[in-house]
Amino acid sequence: MNNQFDSILINVPVSSPLHPQANLPLLKGYLTSHGFNSKVIDSNILFFHYYLGLTDSHKLKLGIEECFENPISILSFYSDIEKQLWKKNRENEGLDVGLRYVNLKYDRTKFDSVLAAVKDKKANPFIAFYEQFIETNIRNTGARIVGIAITFQDQIIAAFTLARLLRKHFPSMKIVMGGQMVTRCYDTMIKHSGLCSYYDYVALWEGEKTLLDIHRKVIRNENVEMINVVDINEMTYNINRQMNAPLSDEIPSPDFSDIDFNLYFFPEMLVPLQTTRGCYGKCEFCAIPFGANSYRMRRVERIIRDIENIQEYTFATYRRKATYFKFMEDTSSPSLLYSLSEEIEKRGIDAKWETFARLEKTFMKPGFMEQLFSGGCRKIHWGLESSDPSVLQQMNKKTTAQDSDMILELSAKAGILNFCFILVGFPGETDEARENMAQYIIHNLNIHTITIATFDLTRGAPMEREFVPDNPYHLEMRPAMDFQVRLPYLVNGENWKGKIIPSAHKIMLDVVRERPDIGFMTLFPDQIRSIYCEKFTNAWGQIFLERYGRESITEMLTHTEKYINDYKNKHDIDPALLPEPLRREHFRTKEDLKLIASAIMTRKDYESRRADQV
Repeated sequence: MNNQFDSILINVPVSSPLHPQANLPLLKGYLTSHGFNSKVIDSNILFFHYYLGLTDSHKLKLGIEECFENPISILSFYSDIEKQLWKKNRENEGLDVGLRYVNLKYDRTKFDSVLAAVKDKKANPFIAFYEQFIETNIRNTGARIVGIAITFQDQIIAAFTLARLLRKHFPSMKIVMGGQMVTRCYDTMIKHSGLCSYYDYVALWEGEKTLLDIHRKVIRNENVEMINVVDINEMTYNINRQMNAPLSDEIPSPDFSDIDFNLYFFPEMLVPLQTTRGCYGKCEFCAIPFGANSYRMRRVERIIRDIENIQEYTFATYRRKATYFKFMEDTSSPSLLYSLSEEIEKRGIDAKWETFARLEKTFMKPGFMEQLFSGGCRKIHWGLESSDPSVLQQMNKKTTAQDSDMILELSAKAGILNFCFILVGFPGETDEARENMAQYIIHNLNIHTITIATFDLTRGAPMEREFVPDNPYHLEMRPAMDFQVRLPYLVNGENWKGKIIPSAHKIMLDVVRERPDIGFMTLFPDQIRSIYCEKFTNAWGQIFLERYGRESITEMLTHTEKYINDYKNKHDIDPALLPEPLRREHFRTKEDLKLIASAIMTRKDYESRRADQV
């Protein structure tokens, strides 16, 4: 690579290798429009190819027509990849790399542990990968800035491994850290001198204007008043979340010219796109709105132009047109979705899409859901969370179970696949409410698939940012430390997380037993579900279960029951036997309970000292 660039923007492992992320193509589009030459590199997908030993002559490929002819072939495809990953993992000490997660022997939530990990070649596979990556992709580019995006906790160790090696090979290069994890953890990051030695700037919240300001300062030597940027070398900063973010019409079009869609482990091109920024909701438990500067909607004509340009580009580059889009946003606007679907239908654009939305009354208007389907909508991720009115009110969801019922029914009748997020264990939730929730899912045939999570006190959520000791949830918390984003907490002085995890297990098991179609659909990667909805209708989970899946669901039940019993009885758990989503949740649960146990010990030590003082 001999081209001269102002900057290289890098997405690091581990995130889904099924499709690219939207973040860096958006930043490239914005920087290009302001005269800077930047390159996007998805080192996440490159890592998977490296780790699995894939070459031009040895590829992982599954065609969409093969999936349509044999819909469960995709399960074998990903199962084979998981087996290859599991076999490869045994070469590194304490390592587990999955399709959507990584677990190392080092604690990613602790700064000192991360700094130890970036030097351990036996346990950290990213060191050897990035040594090779730098020679191939960074050296001789002329780049003076490297931007590293950290969106998920699973990317933390890889990001700092890369940063350390960049420091070693290019001491004068300016390293910028940005993304959700950085925005939520910057206040502790900038206090740790060892961590700060690996980067020059942290860019907070949305990256377009902050990264542009850094380019103007570094590349053009302009005198720039930077807002929401921390200059580590000068330790000066002006933080104001309401400022220095693009207006609605300034949100850029993504530039996918550096992305090779053929590299991804997916039978179709799935293109990430944005119609909005941020979330207008203020749910007590949710940190998602904190990740954006504010809520904004793009104009329909700009979104249509993006879709058409992407389709023209993909046809010219790959001789096939991208037709499946995932709106990678926090919360879509119902009115915008309606107008967009009208325009897609009116222009005859072949585009199918999925999105994330709140269960708003607007979706109940006559003909609304039918119009969304006619305009390409095939799946919606709904924030259902609970069916209990009291819990919904405590959450500040501003939705009702009755409205949710109606919206899910109208959506299902229109042909859209309903994916519902379920949250178990919001403080104050009763055993009766949880049992009612399980029965609600089981008997509501308009719910096609779900994901169940247990309550976390999340860094950046209103409950955390506005925490006071005398709170209505009877929460006790320890302030966020290091890279903690799910904070240790107690409810009424007890380990609430430890109590609600078995309840979540019971709900999951009850649902899989009574609604095997839901259990069967959870075996499929989320990205294929809307495509199968387009091909086989939103009832494909039930159709495939009857045709192919009884054996699969029996195996899933067996492994799930064994996991739940082993967890309950504190037996050793073999992650290799767990379905991929359950394995990922298992590692996360272990991490959370370890933090909570530490918090309980701290509380007991404090109480003991106070008793001694008294």
